[in-house]
Amino acid sequence: MSQPLVSFCVPTFNRGRYLDSLLGMLAQQLAGFPYSYEVFVSDNASTDDTPEVLARHQALLPLRCVRQTSNRGGPGNWQYVMANALGTYLIYVGDDDAILGDQVAATVARMEADPRIGIAYAPWMLFDLVRDQPQGQFYRQDCDLLIEQADHAALLDGLLRFNVFPEIYVCRSDTLRKVMPRIHEQAFYAFVHAAEFAQHGAVLLQKDPFYVSITNYFPGEQRAQAGSTEAEYAWDRYRAGLEYVLGRAGSSVTPEQRLVFAQRIQHLIAQRISVAVRLRHVHDRDPVETYYLAYRLKAMGEDRMLPIPMAQLRGQAALGFLASDPELNRDVSQLICVGQFQPDVLEFLRRRVPHPIRVEADAESIGDARDALVFAGNGARLSGLPQRGDLRVVHERELLQKFPG
Repeated sequence: MSQPLVSFCVPTFNRGRYLDSLLGMLAQQLAGFPYSYEVFVSDNASTDDTPEVLARHQALLPLRCVRQTSNRGGPGNWQYVMANALGTYLIYVGDDDAILGDQVAATVARMEADPRIGIAYAPWMLFDLVRDQPQGQFYRQDCDLLIEQADHAALLDGLLRFNVFPEIYVCRSDTLRKVMPRIHEQAFYAFVHAAEFAQHGAVLLQKDPFYVSITNYFPGEQRAQAGSTEAEYAWDRYRAGLEYVLGRAGSSVTPEQRLVFAQRIQHLIAQRISVAVRLRHVHDRDPVETYYLAYRLKAMGEDRMLPIPMAQLRGQAALGFLASDPELNRDVSQLICVGQFQPDVLEFLRRRVPHPIRVEADAESIGDARDALVFAGNGARLSGLPQRGDLRVVHERELLQKFPG
């Protein structure tokens, strides 16, 4: 293969079904692509039918495939495919997503016309393939922004103004080799990489998308999406990444400007925590952890952003603590709820308590129950409760005091 102008870089692992669909869509989207290109696939030692899928598409696309001898891990495979692509321009493509060929070509044309631009970021479309319906964009901006080389303050301003998550891009391969981007745990990689790319060339934040994230791929099949999962817990890494960009601005910002930037970062992080609380609630995550996360919004003075009322999160945290705390449930074989409880409370407990649950109107009905955790609702009469060491009593009011509103 002669050196292509554009490399579509696809790391993959055990996604044969998705990769088959992606390659078919690439053949359609790139049918009239005006530049020479390669589709460079790095198979991370898949154990499914990935080699057969690649063989079927070999005649339909300019495919270049490498099969790793062992699994490098996701970040390692991404680094490999980006570092070893042949094109002058590189674009990462998830093996379960898609691209818009005409829009990629327009971005490449702009970069060809302006050699200052080292990287061009864009929002991405969301699309439900099962229903054949667009679902908007992950973020929107109303104009293109060209950030001059090394102007990290302008870069941070653009990221914060439009809530840009700089994950989708076309970059020059020579710029990437200078940056040597890597994925680390302490700070969100996309913000860090944007700051590093800005050191070596102008950065284009363009408003029109060229990438499609598939939210729903096959009927009746759910797949884990790294971005959705990350949104539940990565708020501090987002903060660290944005603060890294601010740090790269150095003395170009005044102390007053630095303070304003810090406040803007705080506001964006509050927005991301709000999203995390909503996702954690939808996915039925640990309610105690969700409560403490929500309380951070209260500390920021941004509790108006809470997608679920604090009273509801507080009650679920109290019940979650009752159901799962190792010390409360040590040597316990049953949970006895004494008093009157709403049906949703009992249903919440039944989903989480690993041992049988009994509901009694008063303590006298407990009888000779052994090794029990007794949950006393507000107003429950406990005067007839046996005084034995194998009965552990927790009052609803005590739990609510532990988790204030």
